[in-house]
Amino acid sequence: MTAKRLIVWTFFFALFVALVALFWRELFDQTPRSLRDLGGHPEGGDFHIYGESPRHDGMADRALLAAAQRGDPGAQYMQGIVMEHFDMKEALRWYEKAAAQGDEAAQERLQQLREAPPAAR
Repeated sequence: MTAKRLIVWTFFFALFVALVALFWRELFDQTPRSLRDLGGHPEGGDFHIYGESPRHDGMADRALLAAAQRGDPGAQYMQGIVMEHFDMKEALRWYEKAAAQGDEAAQERLQQLREAPPAAR
């Protein structure tokens, strides 16, 4: 490989890395603040990371739902996040339950959803 070819490939690789970094930065900037740091939740936030196995994912889903039904505001907030992808009315119900107990993340997410235009929901 000649020096000129090496310089050209290095330039294109650096350009690729820069474009990927810009893409991820833009994606992060568009993510609502309440969804950026789920681990920093006031209740401790030791959340399950999906993908270990379908059995673990199912167990985590059932445990989250049970905790939300028992009245844990952190679990209610997380249940709202999960339900946003499937049923917005159900997600709003969970957010409202958590917000009524003083969960700041749920209150912030509710405010964001209420301020968003109907097409963006």
